[in-house]
Amino acid sequence: MHRREARVAAALPRAAPLPVLLDTFDDGDWIALLYEGIAGALPATPWREDDLTAVLDGLADLHEALTPCPIEAIEPASVREAHLFSGWRSLAEAAELPDGLDEWSRRHLDRLAATEPACLAAIDDGDTLLHGDIRSDNVLLGQAGPVFIDWPHASRGAPVRDLVGWAPSVALEGGPEPAELLARFRPAAGTDPDAVTAILAGVAGFFTAQALGPPEPGLPGLRPFQDAQGVAARAWLRERTGWN
Repeated sequence: MHRREARVAAALPRAAPLPVLLDTFDDGDWIALLYEGIAGALPATPWREDDLTAVLDGLADLHEALTPCPIEAIEPASVREAHLFSGWRSLAEAAELPDGLDEWSRRHLDRLAATEPACLAAIDDGDTLLHGDIRSDNVLLGQAGPVFIDWPHASRGAPVRDLVGWAPSVALEGGPEPAELLARFRPAAGTDPDAVTAILAGVAGFFTAQALGPPEPGLPGLRPFQDAQGVAARAWLRERTGWN
C-alpha cells in the first residue's frame, strides 16, 4: 500500500491542495515516505459548520483540479475497487448468513447484490483522479484551506464516489445527514440519481460485509466503526430506494 502511495504521490500535481512527496526510502522490507510538513489541524468533531463548508468546497475544488485525471496510467475506479464493492454478493453467496446481518439487508439481499454491477459502472463515469478514502482524519485544515492526505487508494472515476463514501462518517461525527451533504456538493449537480443510489448501495454493502468480519489485529475499533457507517449508509439507501 505504501509503495502504491509513493507512486501516486510522486505524480500528483503541485498546484492542487495536496501533500508534497519529498523522498522515499525502500530497502525491500521497510518503506518510508517523506512529505513536506503541513501547517494544519484535523477538522473538529463534532463537525463545525465552517470546517465542513471548507472541506466540502475544498473537495469540489480538488476534483476540478484533478479533472482530467493527471495520472495517465492509474486504474479506473471499477478495477481498483471491484473487491470493495462486492459485499452484498459475498453475503448472498455465503453458505450461511452471519448472525449479525440486520433484517432489512436479509430481506433485500438478492436485490442489493444485483445493484453492485451498476455501482462499478457508476463510479467509472468520469475522468477525475479520486482520493478513494475521504475521512475527517485524511484532511488537514491549513491557512490556505484543506489539504487532502493519504493517497494509496486513488483511482480514476466519478467525483460523487468520494462524497458518497465520506457521507456516512460525517453523520456519525455530528455533521448533517448524507442527503444534505450530497445536495451541498457542487460536482454532484446533474448527476443521475440512479447512479448515486448504485454507488451508495456499493458503499453500504462494503461497510455491512466488512463489519461482520473477524476482528482486525491491532485495530479494535475498526469493526465497530464500519458497523456504524453501515447503519448510516443503509438508512440512506433505504430512504433512496423506498425498500421497506
